[in-house]
This record gives sequence, structure tokens and C-alpha cells, in this order.
Amino acid sequence: MWISSRLFVICLLLRFDATISEPFETHLRGPGFVMEPPGRVEFSNSSGGWLDCSASGSPQPTIDWVHADGTAVTEIHGVRRVLRNGTLVLMPFAAAAYHQDIHNTIYRCIASNSVGRIVSRDVQVRAVVAQAYKVDVEVLSASRGCTAILRCVVPTFVKELVRVVSWVHEPAIYIYPSLQGDGKFHLLPTGELLIHNLQESDESQSFRCRSMHRLTRQVVVSSPTRLRINSHRGIISPSVVEHTSHVQVSQDEGAVLLCVAQGCPSPEYSWYTQNGAGPLPVLSGPRVRLLGPILAIEAVTGEDSGVYKCTASNVGGEASAELRLTVATPIQVEISPNVLSVHMGGTAEFRCVVTSNGSPVGMQNILWYKDGRQLPSSGRIEDTLVVPRVSRENRGMYQCVVRRPEGDTFQATAELQLGDAPPVLLYSFIEQTLQPGPAVSLKCSAAGNPTPQISWTLDGFPLPSNGRFMIGQYITVHGDVISHVNISHVMVEDGGEYSCIAENRAGRVEHAARLNIYGLPYIRLIPKVTAVSGETLNLKCPVAGYPIEEIHWERGGRELPDDIRQRVQPDGSLTISPVQKHTDSGVYTCWARNKQGHSARRSGEVTVIVPPIIEPFAFQDGLAEGMRTRTVCGVSRGDAPLKLIWLKDGEPLPELLGANVTMLDQYSSLLSIPSLSATHSGEYTCVAKNPAAEIKYTALLQVKVPPRWIVEPVDANVERNRHIMLHCQAQGVPTPSIVWKKATGSKSGEYEEVRERPFTKLLGNGSMLLQHVKEDREGFYLCQANNGIGTGIGKVIQLKVNSSPYFSSTSRSVTVKKGDTALLQCAVSGDKPINIVWMRSGKNTLNPSTNYKISVKQDATPDGVSAELQIRTVDATDSGPYFCRATNLYGNDQQLVQLQVQEPPQPPSVLEAAMISSRSVNLKWQPKALSSGDVSKYIVEYREAEATLFIDQWQHIEVKDPPSYNALIENLKPATRYAFRVIAEGNAGRSAPSQELIVRTEPQRPAGPPLSLSARPLSSTELLISWVAPLPELRHGDIQGYNVGYRLASSGNTAYNYTSVSGDGEGGNGELLLSGLSKFARYSIVVQAFNQVGPGPLSEPTAAQTMEDVPSRSPEDVRCAALTSQSLQVSWQPPPIYHTNGLLQGYKLIFEPIIDDIVPNKDEVESRKTTALTTVLTGLRKYTNYSIQVLAHTRMGDGVLSKPLYCHTEEDVPEAPSDIKVVVSSPQSLYVSWLPPTEPNGVITKYSLYTRVVNGREELNNEKRSLPSQQAYYEAKNLHPHMEYQFWVTASTRVGEGKSSRVASQITTNRVPARIISFGGAVVRPWRSTVTLPCTAVGKPKREWFKADVALRQGGLHNSQLLDTGDLIISSLQLADSGNYSCQVDNGIGTDRLTHMLLVQVPPSAPVLYVTSATSSSILMHWKCGFTGNAPITGYTLFYRRATGNTDEMQLSRHASSHELKGLVCGSTYQIHLNAHNKVGSSPASIMLHVRTQGQAPGLPATSSLLAPNSTSVLIRLHTWPDNGCPLMYFVLQYRAVTDDPDKEWILVSNALKPQRRVVISNLQSSTLYQLRMEAHNVAGVSPAEFSFVTLTKDGDPPPPEIVQRGQRGPSVFYGNINLLIPTIAAVSGMICTIALVIICYRHKQSNHIQKESLENRANSEAAQRERYYATIHKVSMQNNDKIPETSEDISPYATFQLSEAGNLSQPHHGGPANTLLHSFMYHERALAEGCSSPPPAAVLKQPTTTTTTTTTTHHYHHHNQRPQKTIHNYYQTSPFHNISKNRRRHSRKTEPESEESESDQDQLTSSRTESSNQHEGKIKHNSDSRLIQHFPNHNISITYL
Repeated sequence: MWISSRLFVICLLLRFDATISEPFETHLRGPGFVMEPPGRVEFSNSSGGWLDCSASGSPQPTIDWVHADGTAVTEIHGVRRVLRNGTLVLMPFAAAAYHQDIHNTIYRCIASNSVGRIVSRDVQVRAVVAQAYKVDVEVLSASRGCTAILRCVVPTFVKELVRVVSWVHEPAIYIYPSLQGDGKFHLLPTGELLIHNLQESDESQSFRCRSMHRLTRQVVVSSPTRLRINSHRGIISPSVVEHTSHVQVSQDEGAVLLCVAQGCPSPEYSWYTQNGAGPLPVLSGPRVRLLGPILAIEAVTGEDSGVYKCTASNVGGEASAELRLTVATPIQVEISPNVLSVHMGGTAEFRCVVTSNGSPVGMQNILWYKDGRQLPSSGRIEDTLVVPRVSRENRGMYQCVVRRPEGDTFQATAELQLGDAPPVLLYSFIEQTLQPGPAVSLKCSAAGNPTPQISWTLDGFPLPSNGRFMIGQYITVHGDVISHVNISHVMVEDGGEYSCIAENRAGRVEHAARLNIYGLPYIRLIPKVTAVSGETLNLKCPVAGYPIEEIHWERGGRELPDDIRQRVQPDGSLTISPVQKHTDSGVYTCWARNKQGHSARRSGEVTVIVPPIIEPFAFQDGLAEGMRTRTVCGVSRGDAPLKLIWLKDGEPLPELLGANVTMLDQYSSLLSIPSLSATHSGEYTCVAKNPAAEIKYTALLQVKVPPRWIVEPVDANVERNRHIMLHCQAQGVPTPSIVWKKATGSKSGEYEEVRERPFTKLLGNGSMLLQHVKEDREGFYLCQANNGIGTGIGKVIQLKVNSSPYFSSTSRSVTVKKGDTALLQCAVSGDKPINIVWMRSGKNTLNPSTNYKISVKQDATPDGVSAELQIRTVDATDSGPYFCRATNLYGNDQQLVQLQVQEPPQPPSVLEAAMISSRSVNLKWQPKALSSGDVSKYIVEYREAEATLFIDQWQHIEVKDPPSYNALIENLKPATRYAFRVIAEGNAGRSAPSQELIVRTEPQRPAGPPLSLSARPLSSTELLISWVAPLPELRHGDIQGYNVGYRLASSGNTAYNYTSVSGDGEGGNGELLLSGLSKFARYSIVVQAFNQVGPGPLSEPTAAQTMEDVPSRSPEDVRCAALTSQSLQVSWQPPPIYHTNGLLQGYKLIFEPIIDDIVPNKDEVESRKTTALTTVLTGLRKYTNYSIQVLAHTRMGDGVLSKPLYCHTEEDVPEAPSDIKVVVSSPQSLYVSWLPPTEPNGVITKYSLYTRVVNGREELNNEKRSLPSQQAYYEAKNLHPHMEYQFWVTASTRVGEGKSSRVASQITTNRVPARIISFGGAVVRPWRSTVTLPCTAVGKPKREWFKADVALRQGGLHNSQLLDTGDLIISSLQLADSGNYSCQVDNGIGTDRLTHMLLVQVPPSAPVLYVTSATSSSILMHWKCGFTGNAPITGYTLFYRRATGNTDEMQLSRHASSHELKGLVCGSTYQIHLNAHNKVGSSPASIMLHVRTQGQAPGLPATSSLLAPNSTSVLIRLHTWPDNGCPLMYFVLQYRAVTDDPDKEWILVSNALKPQRRVVISNLQSSTLYQLRMEAHNVAGVSPAEFSFVTLTKDGDPPPPEIVQRGQRGPSVFYGNINLLIPTIAAVSGMICTIALVIICYRHKQSNHIQKESLENRANSEAAQRERYYATIHKVSMQNNDKIPETSEDISPYATFQLSEAGNLSQPHHGGPANTLLHSFMYHERALAEGCSSPPPAAVLKQPTTTTTTTTTTHHYHHHNQRPQKTIHNYYQTSPFHNISKNRRRHSRKTEPESEESESDQDQLTSSRTESSNQHEGKIKHNSDSRLIQHFPNHNISITYL
């Protein structure tokens, strides 16, 4: 049979559904919303709600409703319905039937059809249950002439649903919202009612608020409310009392900005916009109205957005407020393209275009949806959605949803269609070989777009049409085509090659496979085959039967091939390429034969046809309408039958086209068009086809058409401030361009082109949009269309602007004298006719027929109308507001004309002083209440009140132009009485003087700065500031205190930080301690004095710098790199400059190896100093990990260490193996063992064993073996007898081979003596672990183990086990298991012995902790580590807690031996203990120490130093009250006069008086005895006291002696206070009982008695003073071999040592007592030994209290073991304070005498004071006398043990 690549046969095809064969499904269109529901729907429960939703599409979309979670909305009977048209109805319901999931939820509308689905925006539904409510009126009153605000107060639960519709001015005048008001009343769109120009008559008016519920339409009216006018007098500077900070409106709406200020006189308003480089004044215009406190803008645009500033000003000052206007412009959303067709596998791209008024809008939150579901990658700013590798699942509807921050959403939809995709076979059948008879099924599946069609062939021809063949196919839901062929009873002739062909317009795909049926050869009949000349012909023999041995081809009796163009393929097919018409036409025969010799043959005819070729043709250029054209389509080659047809734009020529087609012959066709028009433009195609092929040729015909109107422009009218679209659209070929022009004059004059600018938009279709049209847009416009064909077309139209009336200004004023004629004029612009009406006060229409005094006149003007109102013989009653109201067809407007009738003035009233200062008085007054006269000026007259009343003594100033109601009189004398009066002057003359006002001027603030300002540093964070008071003549009053200002000199901020310091009122000197300052920083300091009036001038700044300190931050970016095996390079960066706290002197590196020694014999912590930022550490251990830390140091010391950085040195060659052994293991074997190197210097990779055989002095041979690193032994076998063998070993790392061990030699012998091949030495193991001690030997000896020369037997130790191999295993190791273990072997021939030194590591013992010093806020402690547990100490944990607080802990370094706890509470007891740690575990806690910080309850001052009475006051010097080391917090102060009444009440001055230098109690009686009761409080307690004093006489003389004597006989400080007496008696009684009890116990129990004693020093100095000048000694171990300071000058009486007694040598870790003994010394050097390098003390004693002095030293010379003698020292003296501030007492300097004290205080200035450096509580154990004295030989020091 025959097969050709182009077989013109009729194939059997299945009929598909119509929807499948439609290529693009052009009749389908996705859904689109016609009516999308709004984003928010609110309704009342009584009305119900409707949600409309409709959509269009093809097929018509269905409408469904879903909830926010996607579940369908169902109907609920009587509650919710879904109508057929898609409307969702929420029916009215009772209040009890409210359901939140129905009536307050989110719904979505979904429109869907077969193309896809779209979802609407979220619809927030809210049902409101109607509730009754009431409204009230809130009145914001104002002064006369100002603006009052009435606000309608709506309950919050309905506030957002209720709006104010109007206000009622009683009785029946309705005021409605407007942008500009009527001049008097102005109801804002927001509901506030403004009443301008308040007068006294307005107080009698009543107003009511009318509100409406926008859902129920219910109107609620408030109760009437009256106005209130504030009775302010004089000048009051304006203050903004109401303003709208933020106004948000939509575009084209009106906006009202409110800014109401109150002041007197009434403020004037100015408005500014701040949207540019600077504020610009807002000018009144057509859209902008300036209405005093209101700025009204009509038809707002986006350009109006921004910040506005209103300013209210009068003569008293100015106030301003900022207001922001936000204009919400609507946005438009489109998806480009809205319909996109993409081939399968291609990329689809949608762009969401967001515009507003035609301009792009950026930075929007865009969400993308596909078929109603949000895409996971949406929610981004990008506006482009890319769909790669488009598949069938990607087609459908896409939505772009833009959500603005305001909450509203906008969306657009687009449809993605699938373009052409060639077919792809998804499934195909395989080749099969069968016997005749069974059923066969062949299946193919294909996909593509359009949906492909599948056809079947058998050997290239349609399948046989008999009942055994059944063809079926169907389409899946995904659009895949599945086709199958079923053969019910297969026969031999059914065999052959079956092909399934899937084809659509995008391409075709074919699959073929054979179906072999066993049987004889059979060739089916083949119809005639037609081939195409020039192409390839493939002839296949359609043979059936199986198997087939061979296939041959013949033609004309000759076997083929017989030509080079012919070729027989291996499958038996014949290929001819290319085919030639005359050569290859004819009859071809194929025959097939099987192996048995059976054959079959069949012949078929081949006809060759030549395809057609069309000669190129074209239409001429420049064809226009009305012309003729013709062209010929000729076929130059091709066999008949030929058919020629014409197409236009791919379709057959329509009959209405008027084109003629004439066949010139069978090879030529003529196309002629007699009259061209625009419809003839297009592509013309000539199609030539014959049985061989179909050929097309296309030419373009373009007919040029002049422009013609599609939409012709027409005249238009537009209302002023509105938008208008002027349409102008034209068509033509080419497409014409549209140009708009505007006439500069008349219609026939010149025209200028209109270009795009704000409010003028030229659209792409030719139309022009004019926005906010004003009168300047009116005129003639020309629209021209031109495309180069002809002269073009144009049309002139007229645009008229219909203007409502408007005035050039909103108000004006007219002033006339009483009795004259008032002329009120107004000029209005706008479209005529305009009606003018005059009104009085905005409500009464003026009619000449009813009022004889008035006449009205009206004249026309070019722009509008000019009106005039005349009022004859005016008087005061005619004054007030008049309104000129203009009305036409398009709106109305009004202008305020304020008429003021002048009268002679009346005297001012209510004259008062608004402000009184030391040298000026600000007067204010009010004009006469009923006076309406025009006051041109005021005259203020004044004189000294004590002067004689002469006329010429009056001085005067004038206040005029414009007259204000206040005046400032300056250059007065301070503290002087003046008389003032005011006279008003107008056109009619002066008024009578007002009543006189008597005023006394005030004191004045200081005029001079403090003097002698100095500052000196006390520490790195403190500066002491001192100064002298200003000169007396410049103080202008009593100095109340000083303001001390300071700032960093290096900062750019010029403002000072101020601290107030109280003064003494006497002009004394002052000082202040500034603390908490930056370290090593220069400060600029100023001081100013202040009195009761205020502060004076600043002093000249002085500069001071805080001291240096150590850096507070570590160096940064510390890095390390290994250079060699013994060197590391370390680099770093300096600390931040703000943390260096001084000049960096350099850096210190602290490094140590990370090793696990048992007990290091030396501290390997090293340090290096450098000034560079990098250094190289040399001489390090090889291949060792190092911990490296870096710190920076200044002159003051070391800074903070950086975090440890770990760095490893490089590998190196190892050292020699530690040892080597060679023993005889047999007559021919030697056993060699060795120990690894002690310094491997890396990872051992192998061992090299060297062997040398020696016979006498002759070396016979040598050998080298490499052994693995895990092997430390080798047995040499098969050796020669009686020869000497020498061995040595080397170890190797990756660097190379190391040093060799010593040479070990051995001679082989027949006898094997006992020898141990294991090695002994130190073995370190942690406790509770297991250790194996090896003892491997040769010679089969007997073994015996010894521990310290004591033989061990099996089971001799409870935790040991002897193995048969000789090893000793010890489990559950304890400290007692440490020791030497020896193994001895013996076999009669020889003996050997080795020793293991076992060291068991256990947790360390408790350290010995003792306190060396304490201050009011810190405790310094040292410790000695005890037994380390045979392992290095890794760190310490310090636990401490206040007696009533929680326990805190602190981790300390293993190198530390001391620590200072800081920030503690003064005068408090702390419990402290310490734990040590090693790698095994933690030690027990040290002995708990009870330590008390320094400080006690306040002491008691001397009366003479505390009190300084005067005639009517007493000065209390609070700074003289001793605080006993704890800063004072506050005082309680009360007093009373001493009378005969003992129950006279106390007068409380203050129960929380802050510490200050002085306080004065005034208003006392002279020559009177007073009692003063005071309590001083600090954190340690309270100190009450009572004092008596006598005030001086009125003349300042001493009081009478009898009163003084009475005070001395009165209550004393101590006994007169019962609160002191009772505790004192109780304390003395308790002390006597305690002493008696101690004596009794001492006599009966002489030994092992434990006495607990707590004794606190009472020292009246400040412990904090010593913190700065006294350091605490670090050398704390005082053994016999320790040194103490050599001279007494080296010892401070405040340092602390720990002393030990030789007679008590108990160790803490052995359970002995630990007694802490404390003494105070001063030592300036660093510690001589730290950490665990010093052994713990032999014994420690606990000393509760130690007192030393600075003034007395007792010399003793004794040996250490001499019995101490008893020496007691007791010194108790006091010293006064000399600081002003609280901080000065806490951080004070050395005690210095005060310079500002009075003579009565001189006895206090020379007193010295002592201080105890430690106040501790603790326990003491001793076996000797409870009172001990420890003496140091050769040193003049005595220390007392109490």
C-alpha cells in the first residue's frame, strides 16, 4: 500500500461540540459589574436594607452573595432574601431579633459565568436599632464684639448617625448651613453655629438645635439656650479657643476652616497658606471667602490641600493656629489590557493603572484577584502582575483592587484568554503483536488551543468501514481530547501501521505504531495517490500479515530504486525527493514475502501535480476618494484545474463594496473598483489553488479620506465654578489631529492655541475638559481637525459662563456723624437680571415704603449691578450691620456693610491695672456701656500719689489711631504709689476724666549677675560651682536663690540645663555640686540670681572640665590571626570617642592559654602594653588555644575589658616522645613501647620507629617503620638471637617529623625476664569516676600492687578490682584514693616495678571571705581560696542580700581576690557569702558575713548653730544638721509660742520640707519665747528634737533677760521630749542587764563560749567624703611572712586589714571556725598578691566594731606572740555642714570652714571630726578574753578590739 506526506483523502472525523470548534470563543465575555454595591450600607431596623448588584457578560452572569469567609449567603425566612435580579434584601426586624452575623457583618457579591468570576468590594452592613436620644447645646461664650460658638451635643451612641440640619433663632428664624453665612449667623457644615460681633442685646436671644437621624429621618430639637457674654475688661491678648485642626473633604465640595479666637478688643484675623517656601497670605477670590474666623473655599481641588495658618491679633498680642486641609480626589482604576490573549506556555502581563483626574497616582496598596480569589503574591506596591507559563488553569477573570488609607476601595477587571497552542499528545498507544481473534483497543489523548481534532489512519488511509471497527472520543473538563479505536475481532488484514493525528489551526502532531497480526502476507487496496511537484513523496506498502521477511518495489517491470532520487527505507517504504511531474508519474507495484515463501503484491497509480505561483501585484499610491483603481492577479505556473478568488481583510468581497472581479483567462483575474471610498481601504488577497496547494498574495489599498466630524462641537453654557466637556471628534485617513484654539477678541479675530494646564485637560479623543470654569474662560473656541488631506475642517463655538452674583469683598464699613445722611453702596458682578435686597442685621428687609428715612437706588453696570442705600438723619440706633443681598437665576451672594454713627465720647469706666511692674503699669479700661461715640484717642494722666495736687504735676500720654482700651506707662519708680485717670477724646471733644486709680509699683528682678563665678572638678562626673551674690544695688529685692546653668561646650546646642539652688535671702555666697556629668568633658557654666519677681541676667560663662576617668567601653572589632606556631597577631579599633573618658595612653592585652593543668605552678595570665592598634604576641605555646582580651587605659587607669576572643596558634613539629622501653618478649622478639610527646605541638599523624642492628661496633642494618598515631607500641619478631637491637621513635604532625626519643637498646636472649612494658606517672581523674592503672608485663610474671608501700589484695579496697591482665581498676573515686600506686612483677628471672601517682580532683573547699572596708554605699571584701580540689579555680559566685530583700548573685573572675559592692543602701545590714568553682563542681558556701554599711540616723545640732532669731522671724540653718553619713531626705517643722497654756496647738510649717541651706519662719511676735519641734529623716531613721528661742525686740535689740531665763528654765532638748526620754531609759536599762548577764556567763563558762555582739560607731561625719580621697587596701593577708607598711604615713586610719592569730589554725574546708577580724587602714598601692597565690589565713577573728582616729596614735612595741594589752580610745566630735544642695552633702570634699556663717557659729568652725570606716555586725568565736589588742612591732599603730 502507498502513503504520501500529503494525501488528499477524506478522513473520518468525529463531530465535536460547537463550543470546541469555535477558535477563540469570540461569543464569550467575562463578567463585569454594571452596578457594584457600595462599601458601606447602613439602615434602620424599621426600614430594612437593600444591596443591589448587577453584572453583564456572555453568557449572562449569575449573581451570588457570600460572607467574608466565603460561605454562601442563604435566605432566612422573614430576615434575609436574595432576589432573582441579584439584590440582597435585609428585611425590617424587631430590636430583639438583631443578629450580629446578619445585621453587622461583611457581604460580598460574586458575578460568574463560564469564563470566570469576579468579586465585589467588601460591603460592611450595619443595622442600627432605633433608639430615642436627646441633644443638648454647649455654648462657648465670648466677649463683646467677638464670636460665640454654639455646639449641638449629640450622645455618643448615635453621634455618627445624627447630623445638625438647622438652628432655630427664637421664635421662628431658621438658620441653615452655608459656606459664608449671613454676616451675623453662620451655621457651618459640621453643625456649629457661629454668632459674630456679640452685643449686649444678644444675651436675651434664645437658640435651639435641630438634628436629624440620617437613617430613621427622626428630627430631635434641643431645649432653648441663651448666650453668655464674658465681662472682660481692659486689654486681653487673643487666644485661639476653637479651631479645626484637620478638615477632610472630597473634591468639588465646599470646605470651611474654623479658627475662633477670643481677646479684647476683638481680634483681627489673617489667613496664610504654608504650602510653599514660606507663608503666603490667602486672598479673597471667586472661590475663596475670608470671613474673619472662617476661611470658606468653594469647589475645592487637590491644589487646595495643605497647611493653613490663621492669625488673630489685637493690641494685646497675637495668637495663631495651624489647620490642615485634605482633599480626597477620586481615583480611577484600569487594567491594561482589559482583554489579553496569550498562547499556552507564554507569559501574560497585566498592569494596574491608577489615575486621579487624569494624572498617575503612585504608591498604592494593590491586591490582585483571580476568579474571585486573592493571589498569594498580591498586597504589594507594584502595579504589574506577571503570569508566566500560561496554562488552561490561568485563563479567567483578573481583578486589580486598590485600597486607599482612608478605607475606600476601587477596582478594575480584565480577562485572560488562551491563544493558539499547537496540539500535544498526552497519551499514545504502543506497537502490539497478536494472534487473530481477540479485541484490540488503541487510544490517543491530546491537548491544545483551540481544542484539537483527532483523526485515525491505517497505513495513511481511513480506517476500514466495517462493523468490527468502532471509533469514539470525548473531551475532559480540562479541555483534553481522548480518542480511541476499538476492533472487536481482529483479523490478519487489520494489521498495519495505525496513526492518530491531532490537529488544530496552530499545528498538528502525529503518532504511529504497528499492529502486527500473525498470518500470511496481505496488501490492501490503495486508491490513486496525488503528489506535489518539487516536494518529497513517501510511498509505503500497506502490507498486513506477520512476520514479513522482505518488501520490494517495482515500476515498469524494473525493481526500484533505479534513480538517485529514489530510496527504499529499511521499513520497506519508498522515498522520492524531489518529485518530478513527467518522470515520476505512473504505476508503482509493491510485493511482500515471508520466510515461508508466501507473498502478495499490489499496484497503485501516482499522479504528480504542479502547485500554483502568483505574480506579485500592488495598488498605486496616492489614491483618494472618488478615484478609480484596478489590479491583476496572475498565476505564472501551476496545473489545472486552477481556481482564483479575492478576499478583503481575510473575508470574501462583500457585495456592498462595489468591486468588480473579471477572469481574463483561466490563469488571470482582474479586480477593479470604479469609485473609491474610505470603506475600500484594507488588505486585498488573491488566492490561487489547485489539488496540489493553495497560494495567497496580499496587497494593501489605502484610500486617503479628508477629515469629517464624528462629534461636531456645539455651543455650550456652564455654571460658574463647574466643569464642562467640549466634545470634538473627527475621523479620516490618516487619522486627523485635533487642535483647540480660543479667540483673543471677537469671533472673527485672532485665535490662540489652547494648551494643557491646570484645570484645562486635552483628552486623547479630541475633547477638551474645562474645570472650575470662571468668567475668564468665556468666549469663542475653535476646534480644528486636519490630516493633510485637503484643508481640514473647523468649527467655532461659543462658551457662556453663567455666573451667580458675587462681590469683590465680603464686607465693608461706613462711618458717619450723628445727624448726617449715611450712603451705603454695593457693587455686584454676575449674570443679569440681578435682584438687590437690603437687609438690617441679616433678617429685616428694608423697604422705603415703610421707613421714611431710607431710599434705595439701583443702576446697571457692564459686569452686573450697583446698588445704593441712603439713610437720612442717622443716630445711634441706626448703627449696626446691613446686608446687600444679590440674587439671579444661578444663585445668590451678600455683602456686609457695617454702619457706625459717631457721637461725642463719654468718660471711660472700669479703669484698672492689668499689669503692675517695678517701672511700668499697664492700664486698661472700658468705654461707657451705652456709648457709641467715635473715640479718636484716649489721654492717660498720671502723677505720684504723695505729691501735692497741682495741675501742672499731671503727666499724660495719648493712645490713638486706632484707639485701644489699654496703655503702658513706663519709666516709673519701683515701689511707688501713683494716681491714674483716663480721658476719651472724639470729634466732639474730650470726655470728663474717669475715676482715679491708685497703684503701687512692684519690686524688680535683679539687674546684675552673680560675681566671682568659678568651677573646679572634683571627679570625672562632678564639678563644684561657687559664686558671690550680685551687688546690693542691683538685687532689687531679696535673693531667693540661684539658677545654675551648664552645657557641654562641644555640643551644638546653645541651651543650658538649669538647676535651682535655694538662697538664704541675705545675699550670701553659694555653691553647687553638679554630678552625673559626662566624663572628661568641658562644660560652660552660667549662674543667675532670682528674687520674688524673677531671675536676673546671666553671668559671664565660665568653663571647666571634668576629670579624666578610665574608658567605659572596651576596644571594638577585636580580631586575631595566627602567624606561626608561637605567635598571634591581634588588632582592634579604639573605643567610641564618647566612651574614652580621657586621653588614651595606650592599650593592654591580657591573654592566657586555655589549658587544663592540675594545679598550675604559675599564673600564665600575661599582659602586654602598646600604643598601636595591632600587636604580635610571641613566645606563645605551640598549637594552643589562647583567650585574648583588650582594654584601653587612660591616665586614670584601665578601662573595660573586651569579651574574650579565642585564637589558636599554628601547628609545629612535635617534641620527642617522652619515654621509650624495649624488653625481651621471646627469644626472637622484642617489645617496644613509648609515651607520646608531652608537647605534641599539633595533631599527631603518625609515629616513625627506627631500628638498628649492632654487632659490637658494627652497624649491620637499619630500618624505619611508620606506625599509626593511635599505636604506642611495636613487637619486633623473627629477630636474630644474641644480637643487639637499638630503637628510637619520632612523632609527626602535618608540619613534619619531630625530635627523636632517646635510643633504647636490647639484646635478644633465650631467657625472658619479667619486665613491665606500661608506663607509670601522674594520673588525674575527677571524683566519682573510674580509673584503670595498667601494668602490662612480659615473661608471665607474678604481679603485686602496692598503695604507698602497702600491698593490695583482691578486694582489699572496696572500690578496686585487680584484672587478670594485671590492670588495677578503681571506681567511684574519692579524694582519699589519691596516692602512689605501685605494680611489681617477678618471674624468677627478673623483676620490675612502676608507680602511678593518682590525683583525684574534687570540688574546691569554701573560700575564706572577709570584709576590709565599708562606706555608706559600698562594701569592699577580699577572700582567700582554700583547697582548690586538685583543679584550677574557674570562677567565683558572690551572693548578697539586704536583710529584708532578695538575694542577688554576681559572677566573678577566677583571677579575682577582691570585689567592691556598690550602690548599696546607707546604714543597712547585708548578708554576704561566696562560692568557688572548678571544673568538677562548686564549693560549699563561705561563712555568711553580716555587714552593715556606714551611716546612722541624723544627729542633733547645737541650738546656737541651728537658730538665728530676728524681731519677727527666725532663720533655721538646716545645713548644720548632721546627717551621720546618710543623706537627709526631709524635715518635719512646727512651732508654737510658749504661754501659760500647756496645750497650745503647734503650728505646722511643713511635714515634708526638702533639705536646703536655710529656711525662715516669719510673722512672729517680737520679744516672745517660742518652742520649735523638728524631725530630721534619712534612710537610717528619724531624729526628733525640740528647741527654744526668743525673738528680738522690735528695734532689733536683745530680748529682756527674764524672757531669756524663762526659756533656759523651759524644756530642754533631751528631757523635754518624751519621745527621746522613754527610749533612752529603756536602752540604759537594757545595757545594765546585758552587762550583768555577761559577767555571770563569763564566770561560769570560761571556754568554748560564743558571744554575739553588735556595736555600731556613731560618727557625725560624712562617709561619702572619704570615698574620693581614701582608697581601700588590697594587701589583706597578714601572715608572719607578710609585710605591712613601713611608716605611719603609709597607713590611713580608714584602711582595713585582716589579722590572724597563730593559736587558732583551723581551715574552713576542714570544718574549723572562720572568724573575720576587721581593722581600718589606708594603703595607696596595688595588691602585692592576688587570687589563690596566697594561702588562706591560719585563723580569722570577727571584730564587730573598730574605731580609729586621725588625731591620736598610741605607740606599742611587742612581739607577735606577746599577750595583748588593753587600750581604749573614744573620740566623738562633730562638724557642721557647709553645702547648699543635697548632692553636695552626699559627695563632699574635705571639711572646710564656712565663710558665710555668722559670728555665733565660729565655735563650730574649728571643730574636727572622726569617722569610722567600717560598721559591721557579725559573730565571733574565741577562746581568750573578749577584749583583745593586736600590736604591730616597730610601727606606731594601736588597734582596739571591743
